[in-house]
Amino acid sequence: MRSRLTRLSSRRAALCCVVVINFFSNGVDFDWALAQPTSGMRALFLELGGCILTLMESPLPIVGVAKGHAIGGALAMLLACDYRYTASGRVLHGKPEILLGVPNRYFGDQLMRFVAGDFVALDMIYTGKLVPAEEALALRLIHNVGEKSEIEDIALQKLGELCELAPEAFAESKRMRLGKFCADVRNQMSARVARQVEIWNSEDAQMRLHAAAERLTR
Repeated sequence: MRSRLTRLSSRRAALCCVVVINFFSNGVDFDWALAQPTSGMRALFLELGGCILTLMESPLPIVGVAKGHAIGGALAMLLACDYRYTASGRVLHGKPEILLGVPNRYFGDQLMRFVAGDFVALDMIYTGKLVPAEEALALRLIHNVGEKSEIEDIALQKLGELCELAPEAFAESKRMRLGKFCADVRNQMSARVARQVEIWNSEDAQMRLHAAAERLTR
């Protein structure tokens, strides 16, 4: 996935469509994740973080659209976009990892705080609550909400407006906004992921994760 994101540099802009219709945590499937060794989970979380940084460091305007639930890793990917749009109705946004006994991934935690501010992010992360599109808009997690049949057109209109801007001026403006944040996350990510994988493999977290996986199969 990261290689595909990197290849976007040859294009003028990108529309990132995030569509998740099932429970989503950290960008991984529960059953698959619970069967992975420590090294596999560490590699996965580092790769997910790399994908987020690739999106944020792209010089192109990137507009994200969520037509299904943006939860866990899906929300992190949406928040990494320059502009973010969500379909109206029961489209949920959130970071419920703490309810499963594991911390939010480092890049996802920091990105939510960067986008929404610590006051909003703290409550979202500590409660693990999921909020509908309209509340996500009020919390400034996203820029606009529209009907599912229309939201991509709304996002494409914004993308077209961004493409009319001088490319070099846009790219430098984006670097000034995100450069320090991305550098800080990259500097800390390896150590933070190592600790988070350690927690993931703890007896308490595994018990909670297996219980959650069992609930989802009912």
